[in-house]
Amino acid sequence: MRRLIFLAALVSAPSCAEPSRTPKSAAVDGASASPVSTLPPPADTPVQVVAAVRADATGALENRAALRRFYERLARLESGHLEEDVRVAHFGDSHTAADIETAAIRRSLQARFGDGGRGFVALGQPWKRYLQDGVKAGNSHEWSRERARGSKQHGDGCYGLGGVCLITNRRGARAWTEIAAKTSRADVAYLEQPGGGSFEVLIDGASVVRVSTRSDRVASAFRAFGVPEAGAHQVEVRAVGDGDVRVFGVSLERSQRGLVYDALGINGARASVALAWDEQHWAEQLRHRAPALVVLAYGTNESGDETSPQHYERQLVDVLGRVARAVPTASCLLLGPPDRAIGGDGAWVTSPKIEEIISVQRRVAHAAGCAFYDQMAAMGGPGSMATWAAEDPPRAQKDRVHLTREGYAQLASSFVADMLRGYAGWRREAGLPPSAGSSAAP
Repeated sequence: MRRLIFLAALVSAPSCAEPSRTPKSAAVDGASASPVSTLPPPADTPVQVVAAVRADATGALENRAALRRFYERLARLESGHLEEDVRVAHFGDSHTAADIETAAIRRSLQARFGDGGRGFVALGQPWKRYLQDGVKAGNSHEWSRERARGSKQHGDGCYGLGGVCLITNRRGARAWTEIAAKTSRADVAYLEQPGGGSFEVLIDGASVVRVSTRSDRVASAFRAFGVPEAGAHQVEVRAVGDGDVRVFGVSLERSQRGLVYDALGINGARASVALAWDEQHWAEQLRHRAPALVVLAYGTNESGDETSPQHYERQLVDVLGRVARAVPTASCLLLGPPDRAIGGDGAWVTSPKIEEIISVQRRVAHAAGCAFYDQMAAMGGPGSMATWAAEDPPRAQKDRVHLTREGYAQLASSFVADMLRGYAGWRREAGLPPSAGSSAAP
């Protein structure tokens, strides 16, 4: 398909505060902006469900050439010529929010490229049963939660990197995160604003610093500090009570260089949820993380909606436009949803809508210069969800929508294997020798 230039990617979007803001770090400010390319305009013609484009596929990974910049960063990391971590920002729905598949991906990639740290996690509980691998979070009752309601903005839309934040003005309000993973650097993300209050940061119960969030404008802010790497830690923020405090989360990294994989999922989310986030604010957050790769993993919830494929395509284009404007040098990948079965009484079949969703995602990814990963194909194609659910032990849940831990682990293994085969193929095409960690030809 002829590649088109998405002019809207060059247009600034309205902000919840001033039209021009720069992320501010009160201590260690990270990151040079790093990979997404030009995007297609919304289609005016009906979207057809088409067969997979297999000519440029590596397993279930399509258009791996779009991952060139991500692969370049990995190569520089392996050669010791990279001065910072290689970060992946993985946004998605409940498949991502459970952090089972993403945790397995994280462990596998870190085993290959080095453990750069646990990555971004919430401070406190952004919702009940907030689950992240190796993390336990909690907060006192004085905090309120704010996030988008579906695709509609609630409040000012400044929710932080993960799309949800905690707000309080009550003295002594506490929000904490307990981390089992090795960590030597914690970077707390919060909002500066007129009338902003102060909060203390405590590590394992000991006060480290008091942070003022008062400013003459609304802007993202970050405060980084070192922690002893040995053993587990608790990172806590405690409001002083002198004004509104809004916190987004904490990024946990190590002194050694490696790969960092952020799992940024929200239960029930659609891709359109990102359109309810204030664009300028979210761009500040994403630029600060400086991902080499942005993964968008949606589609399961959209497969139960009545949204037309044309409208869904426009939403995907708009979301990718926001990614491209925020981190124009990051690679992008659309991670297709797993299979979804509908029916009952032993007559479970693949939902036609999930196939339609996958077709639209493939079309948009190829036109936008993003990679596409077909998780349904990795499972075995249409009908695989019903098969996995009927197995003993099952690899899919009884709802035929979600997978068991074993099923997610298998998808993670397939994803990592295809990504690494793609990386090995890129190295060969770039004239680089096989890397030390390579065990198989592409």
